[in-house]
Amino acid sequence: MKIDVHVHTKKTKSGDAKTREVTAERFSEIVTSTEVKIIAITNHNIFDINQYNAICTEVNDAVQIWPGIELDVVENDRRGHLIVIVSPKNKDEFSTIIDSITENKTPDEFTISIADVLSSFEILEPVYIAHYNQKKPNITDEDISKLLTNTKHKNRVIKEVTNSISAGIYISHGYSSIYGSDVHDWDEYEKLSNDLPELRLPVESFEHFCLLLDKDQKTINTVLDKKTAEIINIQPFEDSTKLALKIYNDINVFFGSKGTGKSKILEAIAKHYSNKGITAKVFESGATKLGDIYRLKSKSMTIDLEDYDIDYCTNEIELIKKSKEENITSMSSYEQYFSNITKNKNAQKILIKDFKKEDINQYSRKQVLIDDVFSTVQVFKEFSGENKTLKEILGDEIVSELENLLERIVKTIGATQESEFIKLSENKLFNGLVDCINTELSRKSGSPSKPLTTGFQKYASNRINIERNINKIIKNLEMPIEEKTEYVGSLGDKGDLYFKTTIIFQYGNQGGTSFKPISNVNKTPQKKFSKSIYNIVKNIYTNKLFEDILKMNEIEDVDSIKTVYELGLFNRCFILDKEEYSPSNGESSMLLLHKELQSEKDIYLLDEPEKSLGNDYINDIIVPLIKEKARMGKKVFICTHDANIAVRTLPYNSVYRTHAVDGYETYVGNPFSNDLNNLNDLSIKLDWKKISMRTLEGGEAAFGERGKIYGNV
Repeated sequence: MKIDVHVHTKKTKSGDAKTREVTAERFSEIVTSTEVKIIAITNHNIFDINQYNAICTEVNDAVQIWPGIELDVVENDRRGHLIVIVSPKNKDEFSTIIDSITENKTPDEFTISIADVLSSFEILEPVYIAHYNQKKPNITDEDISKLLTNTKHKNRVIKEVTNSISAGIYISHGYSSIYGSDVHDWDEYEKLSNDLPELRLPVESFEHFCLLLDKDQKTINTVLDKKTAEIINIQPFEDSTKLALKIYNDINVFFGSKGTGKSKILEAIAKHYSNKGITAKVFESGATKLGDIYRLKSKSMTIDLEDYDIDYCTNEIELIKKSKEENITSMSSYEQYFSNITKNKNAQKILIKDFKKEDINQYSRKQVLIDDVFSTVQVFKEFSGENKTLKEILGDEIVSELENLLERIVKTIGATQESEFIKLSENKLFNGLVDCINTELSRKSGSPSKPLTTGFQKYASNRINIERNINKIIKNLEMPIEEKTEYVGSLGDKGDLYFKTTIIFQYGNQGGTSFKPISNVNKTPQKKFSKSIYNIVKNIYTNKLFEDILKMNEIEDVDSIKTVYELGLFNRCFILDKEEYSPSNGESSMLLLHKELQSEKDIYLLDEPEKSLGNDYINDIIVPLIKEKARMGKKVFICTHDANIAVRTLPYNSVYRTHAVDGYETYVGNPFSNDLNNLNDLSIKLDWKKISMRTLEGGEAAFGERGKIYGNV
């Protein structure tokens, strides 16, 4: 849940923008469309209780609305702004106090001292939020000290800084800090809300919030106990040492000096869950290369051309390779026959020798067409009989009619199929008989048989078949395959990286050096074979046709090209901003971690994920991803030396490992209570913040008030 402690709903001072004005209805519409669940209304020097009540009624408990005010504080001619927020239970008394101290003064005129702030509001036990440092007009450290000295609840004095993702309440350097929207234009609020602080612990009320600020252990434990947790028993080391750890469905961080066994604990946790049948594997930064994951250097790949509606053209390529010229009957054949007409009387009686042979091609073509129709109808018949959705749409009666009709259609086509097959067979037998009779007569009489055809039909059909086959091969070679682009991850300011796979077919000089053959066929025979295909199609009706086919068959390794598949080429590469890009080793580590965190699983185990990563990338990309997994109720285990991860994620569970002369010790705790408790002796406690700052790399910066600290309570 997000919190906004600095919201304006009225134009009260002359310098305020009119766009700060908002009705209760519009307020509700805008705010409920965001993730903001707590809002403090803090107009300049005024508290409009009527508007406050109207807004509370309109949002109807969807958002907690806290009463507040932004006061002009003056101390020794130093002007600063101080926000005062109280419990909704005290709204009426709060309104009365404000009306009293601002009586007869306009918001532009009104100022107040810190002493008067305390005397007026301390009875309501408020939260004070002071403009600080670059947040103008700011309140100085000297004046903040006055607040701290005289308030009953020092933990409720908070500095407001300018950064959109600001210093966490419990991750401060001496003081708590927070950030509000200070909205000037309600049309921009939805966008502004994306950068508001997020509460790591759920807050049920203003009083609950104050107890968390006070680090009330009972309150913290109550909140933590609402989170799903389990006790796991592991034996991570070679000795008999056992650890009983309370594990949350959230962020669990392991930190400590090198050599204290943190990685072994992660491995033991992975084994614990794996033994339960839950996928759990430790991700170790740098253990795997990005190129290996995506098989960037692979020399081959496997695809199924049918997935892309591309025919393998197996028969067509084989037929082209085996094609031979069909000769036309020469004039000399007729001359020889008529000059040697047999005088054998018995031969003259056999009239079948003079019969004209039937053209069986027409029967063959018709048979193929009928077979295709039969197959298609048969497939649809099977589909309609099995598809439940079709039955739901049509109903039983129509489906029954459809099945009966399709059965009749299949029988009719089947009968036609049989009839055409008989015709084809009859004509094949007849032609065979004519050929046989003529061959025998010629053999026994010693004279040439009569040419039965001119041979032109065979000659022409042969060329037409070659053309048909070659055109089918070319058509499939030129079929485009859509590039496959896969999101790899973010490179921060550089942009998003993608992995692109391109598949093409060799039909000339395609591909260049970046493309590799899909199969084990080298590029040289690929190119020569493809060029032969295009030469053949150009010379289908010239006397060079079979010369080109002969050259094709003489290509080295041509026998390895049996289908279109062997002519395939592929290229794999990373793409950044539409240009080919080679990630550095550091960027590869970034992307692999990003990929690991984007994968969908129940348990994430990260061993020193910060290796080779810059602080900005950890803060801007990795920490939000880790926190997103925590919001989804995933178990996240992180072994780290980096404060950006160990601190800024505000883990529900921190496990600190230490080594001394007398052996190893394990402490558990969290940043909310600021305690680390010794597992072997709960009376021994360490300060979570001090240990973290001393142990973690970059610890001091992670606790400071500069920007890019995620999370608050």
